Amino acid sequence: MRAPMLLRTACLFLACVLAAGALGGCGEAGPAKGENETQPKQDTPAPKVDAEADSPALETAAQCGVCHTEIYAEWKASYHGRAMEDPLFRELSAEVNKEECIRCHAPVNLRDSGFETPIARSEMREDAISCLSCHDSNGRMAGPSEGLKGRCRPVYDPQQQDVVKMCFVCHNQHDTGNEWLRGPYSPEAPEPRLREVQTCLDCHMPAVERPLVPNGKVRKGRRHTWFGGHSITQLRKAAELDVVTEKLPEGGHRFRVFVTNKGAGHAIPTDARHRSFDTYVLIKDAQGKILLDPTDAQQQSRAHLAKFRKFYRGSGKKDTQIPPLARVDTLGEGAGFVDVPEASSGTGEAWLVYRLTPRDVLNKRSLEEGPPNDIKRLYRARVVIRKEFTYGP
Repeated sequence: MRAPMLLRTACLFLACVLAAGALGGCGEAGPAKGENETQPKQDTPAPKVDAEADSPALETAAQCGVCHTEIYAEWKASYHGRAMEDPLFRELSAEVNKEECIRCHAPVNLRDSGFETPIARSEMREDAISCLSCHDSNGRMAGPSEGLKGRCRPVYDPQQQDVVKMCFVCHNQHDTGNEWLRGPYSPEAPEPRLREVQTCLDCHMPAVERPLVPNGKVRKGRRHTWFGGHSITQLRKAAELDVVTEKLPEGGHRFRVFVTNKGAGHAIPTDARHRSFDTYVLIKDAQGKILLDPTDAQQQSRAHLAKFRKFYRGSGKKDTQIPPLARVDTLGEGAGFVDVPEASSGTGEAWLVYRLTPRDVLNKRSLEEGPPNDIKRLYRARVVIRKEFTYGP
């Protein structure tokens, strides 16, 4: 009984690199005694760390956070750190009873899975996609920097920057990785290139220079935030709208809305099949009277121009995601335009609406801005982009 107790005590004073799959943290020597370093109690001396010990250097993400405080805080607030408590995930996984979901929301370390589809952890599932999931390597902490020393027994591993191994194992379950490989940002894109090579890290783990531990040496690394489909800011970076108006021979106007995937290295939307981008138009006449209102339940279906989505398997529908750099009005789900005979001149707005689930309701509250990275408004459609335009003489 004494050996496990000593191991748990020892782990309280160990530090590690934080984060899942990136250039960021790997261990280095902690601050000198008295400089933000956790001190052992006098009656519980810190054990010596054997670099070749068979026992793991760390067992929980919180142990990494003892030294890697800033990176740990980013991880804990991210959807990697909260992957097991996301209410939408809990609902879709039947309150965390589907093993095929848990294996990516609380995986064993990727190296133990051979960089294949992960295996779900049986313990410490509350740590979700933890530091150890991406950095644990035979009990050591793997990172992209050489020559580091620390209690977590850091080891250099160039695979830490290989997005195919570190990101694809989970994020290619719905083909997101392959979308990138087929696109213009991939290293394999044909010449002449339309874009410089960019990887998952460039958009979802922005570069940063900072110490890995308080008072440590400033190093090049990555943020451990992973903003994605739950972030309004990230969604706005991915897409843009433009509107083409056409006067109809019999009177009125046709309004056509185009969406361009200007900033995502993969298709939009991507990953989860329940997400969608939808286009709508709000039309006013020259006096400001609303002729077509997307938030009016009686007019909403008419104001809805197109839906872009990866549909559920077995639905019989063709996927309508927008590839990187593509500009489209529709890909088959919706006409992409609406004719408004009573619209002779006036103003309007094109809306790009994001839904996390098909039942997200579009109403006036969908126009509320809220925090830029608001991830709590489940089951409400969110107007991500509003593009104003004029029409007529």
